[in-house]
Amino acid sequence: MQPKAFLSGQVLTAVVMLAIFVTMSLMALGFPEKARLMPLMIGIPGSVLALVQVLRELRTAIDKAVESDAERQQARRNERHMFMWMGLFFVGFLGFGFIYAAPLLVFGFLLIGMKESLSVGLISAVATWVVLYGLFEKAFQIQLFNGLLIEWLWG
Repeated sequence: MQPKAFLSGQVLTAVVMLAIFVTMSLMALGFPEKARLMPLMIGIPGSVLALVQVLRELRTAIDKAVESDAERQQARRNERHMFMWMGLFFVGFLGFGFIYAAPLLVFGFLLIGMKESLSVGLISAVATWVVLYGLFEKAFQIQLFNGLLIEWLWG
């Protein structure tokens, strides 16, 4: 295996995501029973998917022995695009919480970032809200993070 394959941005990003999900899942095992449900519901599937992504990225990096300058520039643009959206999601969740920010960010990402149709964006935003509010808040009675700005405004 080529050492250069480990140095690509895609591989490193996938490894970091795997580390985050595995760490989150392991930390959740020490929580009380009710508190560990949410992190494990996200952490375990996230760990499996992140591991699959690491393996895919390694295979792709090894298969791509030679890539053109244009392909490298496109990959850098894609990485910047991904990190921008990750930052927006982080700031949105931190400021406005999951219930308010997630549907808007999913809608914006699909409409602006991925150039999907308006109907796909709206359906996805509504589905995100239904899952977060209906499933987690109402069915599971799990209080999701409300966001720092929302708590500051409404106390």
